[in-house]
Amino acid sequence: MRSDLVLAASAKEKVEHKVNTNLRVFTNQLHSDFPPHWHPDIEIIWPKESPYKVICSTEVYHVDIDDILLICPAVLHEILSPAPGNRVFIQADFSGIVSLKELDAAFRIMSPALHIKKNSCSKEIYKKICGYLDKIINIYSGLEPFDELEIYSILLKFLAFCSKNINLFKGNESSTTSTTYKNAISLSNVCSYISEHFTEDLTLEDISTYAGFSKYHFERIFTNYTGTTYYQYLQHLRINYAQTLLSNPELSVTDIAFQAGFTSCTAFTRAFKKSTGYPPSQFRMLNEVKNPLKYKTYLT
Repeated sequence: MRSDLVLAASAKEKVEHKVNTNLRVFTNQLHSDFPPHWHPDIEIIWPKESPYKVICSTEVYHVDIDDILLICPAVLHEILSPAPGNRVFIQADFSGIVSLKELDAAFRIMSPALHIKKNSCSKEIYKKICGYLDKIINIYSGLEPFDELEIYSILLKFLAFCSKNINLFKGNESSTTSTTYKNAISLSNVCSYISEHFTEDLTLEDISTYAGFSKYHFERIFTNYTGTTYYQYLQHLRINYAQTLLSNPELSVTDIAFQAGFTSCTAFTRAFKKSTGYPPSQFRMLNEVKNPLKYKTYLT
């Protein structure tokens, strides 16, 4: 369990966007750690001279030089710096357009973060991804009217590309599975369906029938596609939704448990703590801290 001191230092970060935008691009050159925090922005970390260790919820990522880490919105994360060196950060608030069904589905299959490793990524794929980020950085350095809109369009292309190729980054690509599934409903459509019904009593049998497969076949191809089992995937959606609901002080933890699809408050609390490292009541406290973290950074 984290110490009370660390917990007290954790907070919902108010991202210092560039004036009149919902964007922030900067280069951190300091040898400094970022204590546990979260925010509604996506965050892309791209180390250029020195690596990072990043803890997202309970997952640990060792982000080497030239690796790319995309942290999904509202994910509690901590960034540890082993040495000084340039690392590029891109932050963008997607709260205004997250209602797009496929964008929501994309964040769900990537959550808590998507680690794109240069050494295990094909040169063609890596070059394409870097092209998106380089273009964003270049446009941001001299923002003109409607450049922010162009940056968001590039970010959407980046997210769509990563979502469509999620198996390449998670190492679960299966040509046999892909060929078989082209003859039936797409897995992306199944994920979209789940994202619309995850608060319901949606069993493996229910979703297998919807997809048109036997339970055992569906479970296998779904795990290959998402990198997680169906019930782990379902619980992840419910936990992420519960994190959003915890921002509403008028809802009790019990109300949130049932609204998120859990059958009891006890089951919800246990699952939430296992996923985030905190019980729901303490995670809510992080959102209520009045003093946001402030980082010393250098704008590109």
